[in-house]
Amino acid sequence: GPAGTLPTLSFTGFTALGAAGNLPQGRTANNYQIQDTVTKIFGNHTVRGGIDYLRQISTQIAPANIRGSITFGAGGGFTSLGNFVDNFGGSGNAQRFFGNATYNPSLHRIATFVQDRWKATSDLTITAGVRYEYFGTPFNTLRTPAFTGLFNVDPVTRTGPFDKPNQVQRDTNNFAPSVGIAYSPSFTDGIGGFLIGERKTVFRAGYNIGYDSFFNNIASNAAASSPNGNISQFTSTITTTNPRGQPMFSDQLPTTATPVTALSGQTLIAQNLVNPYYQRWSAGFQRELPFNIVLDASYVGSKGTKLYINEDGNPSVTPQLRITPINPATGLPVTTGLSNRLDNIQGPRTVRTNGGSSTYHGGQVEARRRFGNNFQVTGAYTFSKLISNADEVFITGFGNAGTSFFSTPAILGGGPNDRALSEFDRTHRASFTYIVQSPFMKDQKGVLGKVLGGFQIGGITTFESGVPFTVFNGFDSDGIAGAGRPDFNPSGQRGVRAIPVVNASNVVTGYVNPEVIIGTTPAGAPIFAPIDPNTAQFIVLPAFVIGAPGSVARQGSLGRNTERTKGIKNTNLTLLKRTRISESKYIDARAELFNAFNTPQFGGGNNLANEFSQGLFLQPINPTTSGGGRTIRYQVKFVF
Repeated sequence: GPAGTLPTLSFTGFTALGAAGNLPQGRTANNYQIQDTVTKIFGNHTVRGGIDYLRQISTQIAPANIRGSITFGAGGGFTSLGNFVDNFGGSGNAQRFFGNATYNPSLHRIATFVQDRWKATSDLTITAGVRYEYFGTPFNTLRTPAFTGLFNVDPVTRTGPFDKPNQVQRDTNNFAPSVGIAYSPSFTDGIGGFLIGERKTVFRAGYNIGYDSFFNNIASNAAASSPNGNISQFTSTITTTNPRGQPMFSDQLPTTATPVTALSGQTLIAQNLVNPYYQRWSAGFQRELPFNIVLDASYVGSKGTKLYINEDGNPSVTPQLRITPINPATGLPVTTGLSNRLDNIQGPRTVRTNGGSSTYHGGQVEARRRFGNNFQVTGAYTFSKLISNADEVFITGFGNAGTSFFSTPAILGGGPNDRALSEFDRTHRASFTYIVQSPFMKDQKGVLGKVLGGFQIGGITTFESGVPFTVFNGFDSDGIAGAGRPDFNPSGQRGVRAIPVVNASNVVTGYVNPEVIIGTTPAGAPIFAPIDPNTAQFIVLPAFVIGAPGSVARQGSLGRNTERTKGIKNTNLTLLKRTRISESKYIDARAELFNAFNTPQFGGGNNLANEFSQGLFLQPINPTTSGGGRTIRYQVKFVF
């Protein structure tokens, strides 16, 4: 239909017309799989082995702006909607993707394993095995999936490997060993009988390695990127002649592709990308106690290595760090076609790499009472720490100022600076599950029995630490155009900020406290109280301004994820009334309450240190509307 070719039309304050710009997109896959597992018993050894082969033939449409999009802007005294009605561009733009967004990420995937379960004694069992996996290279069906590096473009012809066919190396060494031990000694008397008991305790420990597979977006983002495709854009400009921007703006949707050059942006894959792997280990015991109680305690740990992350392969940098090649004809650096980046004649380079890492250590204890005497209860507590240098492939931080890359690009040595507490860390977490059944009139005899009998209440109550988050500087203080962080003063007053005041040369002349207003200017603008930065906890760094004589590139001393939101308290309840009609027929009336006591559950904090706001810094984002709320669901079911 018409929506298949209609570009997305956007203007401020209204829902866009047409389908979303990333449609159509989708995937179909035909999977041909062979699996087999064999088990053989040799005395007290049980040996298992197996193989899993997958041939996948698929077709995928990458989320590219195939139909195009036209964004109308305000201008000439008219809103963007007014300019849309009269077909003026204002300050808007029109763009379209050119290239083939449809590709075939087919693959061969192989997995095989062998495992031996050895019953060494009646008390001791040892399990050991190894697994091998090959996940294929589905992105190598693209013409140019791999990032080709920097400083390899001819400064005169501007040609290089950036637009040539290439491939990502295959990862063929994914061997994953595993070992586990379970020991259940037995004592009938003495201190051993008291502590361990007769067949009432089991000790266990284990270690294994596992590999992550490649996911669709790795190939999809590369398929929609230069040089596999390119975006052509027309920008409407407001001038004296055209105060409302480009007239007949809807006719300006590009119809021809912009040539791919070294300055074209790219989102590609590191040539040596491999499958991330995780090491996991644990040790613990389980003890059966009186009163139908089972105690379980363990230590668990894991380490993620070569995890997926986006890296800025050619970051924006200050003039002193830009590397501009020499024109052989003049012996001088080239002066045209510059990107103001590390490689000054190549454009933006977002690279999918294995630069991520994580480490987890946790102590866990759980006590559970089996169902009896009309109730069952389980209590669990975890004390843990999760360290990482990024928490998600596409973004390393959340809240008001998440960033897609390290605060200082890895190519400039910044990766280790972001290794800190993970945003998914929950130092303390306690949970309780319980079921209580009414002991009265369980047989439900007579009318009174059916009314008063058959009640049950169950629930889960959870307490956990808040969400760690990062405080961002807000100004680009280092000239790298990233989300830098302010200076941290450990002796400063908790939560207090000092925002710099600079002169025309960008020299810091003083600091103000944005929380304290001491007056207003004749124009009504607030006047903020001066502050000694030595008394503030967060000292904001001024923006780096190219050409300003007093401007200095600075990087803050504050670490990542140093703050934490308030903790979470949550209870989910289920109320059940079962009314029996006969031996095989009954009616269940159920009410499910999520966040039954309507407690706030915030996911982030206001974290921009340079904002001139009062009472919001470090406080929950949207405290009156976010954090969820009580939800109740009702259900009636007749079982026969």
